[in-house]
Amino acid sequence: MGHQPITPDMTVWSIYRRYPQTLDVFFSFGCPDIRKGLFPLAMRFMKLKWAARAHKVPVEDMVRTLNAVILR
Repeated sequence: MGHQPITPDMTVWSIYRRYPQTLDVFFSFGCPDIRKGLFPLAMRFMKLKWAARAHKVPVEDMVRTLNAVILR
């Protein structure tokens, strides 16, 4: 089965649920643990581009790194 490339318009939660191996990437960019507390609810609505902006990370860097992880 082929992997759907990750895009800036995907929600953080949909990325994590489909590709759980991306969790460490989110941590490396300064994101909190999206599995705990209110974060699972908030991440269902937060697009990747918004998360990147909130953590002052170029969205292109985050997308490139996430896609590299899912293609391993």
